[in-house]
Amino acid sequence: MNLRGHPADQAFLRTVERVLGVGLPLEPNTVAEGRELSALWLGPDEWLLLTQQDQEAGIIHTLREALGGLFAAVTDISSGQTVINIRGEDARDVLAKGCSLDLHRRVFGPGRCAQTHIAKAAVLISLRDESPSFDLIVRRSFAEYLGLWLRDAAQESG
Repeated sequence: MNLRGHPADQAFLRTVERVLGVGLPLEPNTVAEGRELSALWLGPDEWLLLTQQDQEAGIIHTLREALGGLFAAVTDISSGQTVINIRGEDARDVLAKGCSLDLHRRVFGPGRCAQTHIAKAAVLISLRDESPSFDLIVRRSFAEYLGLWLRDAAQESG
């Protein structure tokens, strides 16, 4: 789900936190984790909300009702996105073959996210944990291409 709203509006922030059970990250390129939902910072007034499949409709409905009189927008984008997870000790090296971001643990640790390109595919990359485990959120139309590219890039790592 995509959420838009004004971060200086305390009523907006409180309402979202009450409904989602997690506060929105206000620092650029950070992630806030709740028990059933993650909120990823996309811009000064925009967040991506990730939840378990089939839960988004209920959350969207509840958020829209709760935010009714406030300047906000909640959009279901689930049918257009895919999450690819890549993990293991060589994950950073594999991603580095097609990504210009510095993914070293000293600058890109857990709780960080960034919009970038991997092998010419636009992705939102998020580090889930230090194993390392990365989630790559990509448009569904690019998912197969990116999956095949990742498989090929990982060949020399075994």
